Amino acid sequence: MDENLSKPAEPDVEQGRTLPKKVFKDFLMEIGTANVWSAVMSGSIATGYMLLLGATEFEFGLLVAIGSIANISAPFFSFVVDKYKQKKKLTILACLPVRIIQFCLAALPLLIFYKILPKPLIAYMVLTVIMSFFNVFANQSWFSWMGEIIPAKGRGYYFGKRSFVGGAVSMVFSVLAGLYIDSFTNKYFGFSSLFLFGSAFAMFALYYFTQLPEAENVVCTTEEFTLNTIPRRMKEVYADKNFIKLVKFNSAWTFGMTLIGTYQSMYLIKHLHMSYTLMNSYLLILSLMGLITLAFWGKVIDKYGSKPVMLITSNTLGAMPIIWVFLSYAPWLLGVIYFIAGACWSGFNLGSFSLMMKMAPKEKRASYLAFNTISVGIAAAVAPLVGGTILKIIGDYKLDLVFMQFNNYQILFMLGTLGRFFPTFFLRQLQEQKEEKVEKVLLVVRSGIVEGINTMISYVMMPFSYIGHFAEDLIFGSEEEDKKDCK
Repeated sequence: MDENLSKPAEPDVEQGRTLPKKVFKDFLMEIGTANVWSAVMSGSIATGYMLLLGATEFEFGLLVAIGSIANISAPFFSFVVDKYKQKKKLTILACLPVRIIQFCLAALPLLIFYKILPKPLIAYMVLTVIMSFFNVFANQSWFSWMGEIIPAKGRGYYFGKRSFVGGAVSMVFSVLAGLYIDSFTNKYFGFSSLFLFGSAFAMFALYYFTQLPEAENVVCTTEEFTLNTIPRRMKEVYADKNFIKLVKFNSAWTFGMTLIGTYQSMYLIKHLHMSYTLMNSYLLILSLMGLITLAFWGKVIDKYGSKPVMLITSNTLGAMPIIWVFLSYAPWLLGVIYFIAGACWSGFNLGSFSLMMKMAPKEKRASYLAFNTISVGIAAAVAPLVGGTILKIIGDYKLDLVFMQFNNYQILFMLGTLGRFFPTFFLRQLQEQKEEKVEKVLLVVRSGIVEGINTMISYVMMPFSYIGHFAEDLIFGSEEEDKKDCK
């Protein structure tokens, strides 16, 4: 294993700039509070919430798709972001309506319980659409803002630390959220009070945004908006063939992920009848492995590049859906899935974010992100509809293979496995500055795995080692004392 990877990673200095401690602290506090909100209002909790509202599989996919359609607005918002110097102000203004809507979501279960709202799914859909458009705006401006205030050469370090804090918070609060919901007989009151708690932390996260500095020395576009502005800017991005390969990968990967990822929690709830506590306890493994491996991936990415890390992790993640097929026969396999996936997702997400930052030119960062967002958004909108349609068409049909029987969800997982290996074709064609060969990075990763296993074994064996030393001292120590007494 490379010796430099075993040393503590420190951020490189870029033109004399490093992130001030106060800014770094607020940067971490924002993700910490935001992930409390996310942990109690997303994932399996959000799936259960929509089932409480009465959503079927197809309606569930439709609601997810509707939220993704908002990404078509990304090019317009990118122009707004490029036009105005105050990225921080734009981000806060875009985030505020999203935070307010969280309180509306907290009220919906009570309105259903007291029969004030006869059609909750329509209300949820309207709120989701509004929230999704503001989220696109917020993401565009946040990405551009962070690109200005976070030193480029230390992004692996800074965002690695941020991911570590966010993952640790999610790990704790996702389990607590599951325990809380399971403790309620009346789920309407359970979801309403939990979402109210999450909404409060959404506002705390917004407060920490206000504490971060505004971007300095920002070069803004002086062009005026016309009907030709958006098409022309998108054509400029499309001319960057190398970046388009990344967009194709991101879109194809998102389609493969969303096709089955949308329905995994629903499968655990409806078919395996898992409690929220058990589901989120399994997620602890995912989060814990992500936290353990984050520092390692951050060092590898800063030293060898993002592309090789993404190739290694995406190929491993591509094989995970096939294990989902057998969960009904061995539910404990979910722990195996999350153990492997947790280690891979931390590297993939960190690499993906760093690569996007690197490949988007500073002066056109918002336009590049907008092009990627709209392409990924289309994939994210189509995939749940395709998945929901497949589930609906298959219905109650069971596929019999020898002594095993597979339902519509399991058949969907089989199909999803095929959709996850195809995207790496585009990633392999992409050129990243100063990237290392995958084979070399794979050797580093293998060494890291071996070292990690040895470390875990040493921790497991530590109590036995202490017992052995204690027994040795008792036996041989007493013999030496007897000899001294004889003398």
